[in-house]
Amino acid sequence: MRKAMAFVWLVTALLGAGSWALWTSDIDRPTLEAKYLASPGDMVTVLGNSLHVRDSAPQAAPDKPVLLLLHGFGASLHTWDVWTAQLSQHFRVLRVELPGSGLSAPDAHGDYTDTRTIALLLALMDQRGIARASIIGHSIGGRIAWTLAANHPARVDK
Repeated sequence: MRKAMAFVWLVTALLGAGSWALWTSDIDRPTLEAKYLASPGDMVTVLGNSLHVRDSAPQAAPDKPVLLLLHGFGASLHTWDVWTAQLSQHFRVLRVELPGSGLSAPDAHGDYTDTRTIALLLALMDQRGIARASIIGHSIGGRIAWTLAANHPARVDK
C-alpha cells in the first residue's frame, strides 16, 4: 500500500512539475498587436464588435471577385497567409478573425451562435461594399460558410 501511495505522489509531483515548466504567462495586447496587426486600420467595428480584418485589395482591385476566408476553431486569419499570397493575384481576399479569436475582441453580447457570426460577416461585407463573395472556411469556419451560403444564397457566389 505504501509503494502505491508513493507512486501516486511521485506521479502527481511529476505532473505538477511538468505543468509548471510548460506554463507561459499571457502576452500583453500591445505586444500581440505589434507582432500581428499589420495596420491600425485592420481593426474595424462591426455591429459593436471590434474585429481584426485583412482585405488584400480594398482599393486596388475592387472589381475582382471576392473570397471571404474563415478560420477554424482556435485559429486566426493568419491561417490563410500562404493562401492569400497566391489568391490575391486573382481575387480580392477578405480575411476576418471571428469574435474572441486572434486580435478580435470577444463578442460584445456574449453571443457566439452561427446566427450572430453570420450577421457580423454580412455587416462587414456591407461595410466593405461587397454584395457577393465566395466563402471558404475550415473547421468551424466551414460550418459558418455553409450556413451562410444556405441561409443567404443571394450573398454567396460559391
